[in-house]
Amino acid sequence: MRGLAGEELLRAWERSRELPDEQAALALLELADPERPALEWARLPLGERDRLLLELRAATLGRRMEGFAVCPACGAALEFAVDARELAEGLEKPAAPAAKPKGIAMRPANTLDLLASSAAASEEEARAILLTRTACGTAKEAEKVKSAENAERWLKKQPKRVAERLTERFEQVNAAAEIRLELRCAACGGGSVLDLDVARYFLREMGAAARRLMEEIHELAQAYGWSEAAIAGMSGTRRAAYLEMLGA
Repeated sequence: MRGLAGEELLRAWERSRELPDEQAALALLELADPERPALEWARLPLGERDRLLLELRAATLGRRMEGFAVCPACGAALEFAVDARELAEGLEKPAAPAAKPKGIAMRPANTLDLLASSAAASEEEARAILLTRTACGTAKEAEKVKSAENAERWLKKQPKRVAERLTERFEQVNAAAEIRLELRCAACGGGSVLDLDVARYFLREMGAAARRLMEEIHELAQAYGWSEAAIAGMSGTRRAAYLEMLGA
């Protein structure tokens, strides 16, 4: 996938600031591949969407991803570094819908499902929306139960064993979309598992990269009087060379 640089990077940052994380992540993919219909991005299974986000991240900012978490046992900072392309390769495409409790197929969750569940007032309502939309399978059926009230009503109509099997199947079908990093604390020796939210992580990195670029544009514009477009259009190597000469 083609990376975002210069003006595209700034446009991606500007656009993503105005949107919730899930929609902002789709906006990045749309900028990288504008030929693909926006709705098609939104309907991608989450594992496939995140795989493409990791590919875009590697092409835009490089393969090495660094970050930190907090040790749940002692509160110390846990640093980690992973390879974006290796993580992308680990996100397998989910299998075709199978295991039909009471004859109902289940598909992998997508961004549209997450957006629908984000309006829920509680975790229970959000879970009901996700289960109902993915169990109903088709877009037309999902629209009928997109509200929390309709979703909970539909789920309560199912026998208890069916609801339990739907929950189990949901976890199985969407397991391919999860990235879990095992971390070990150097301070206390305790272990913990970090669930990496690819969309949120990448958006924060994009914001930091855009701010660095704007700082470079500001410094070079002040020194040479060049326009924002001219500076943003330079390669990172060339901008760094000019900045190094200014600091000499």
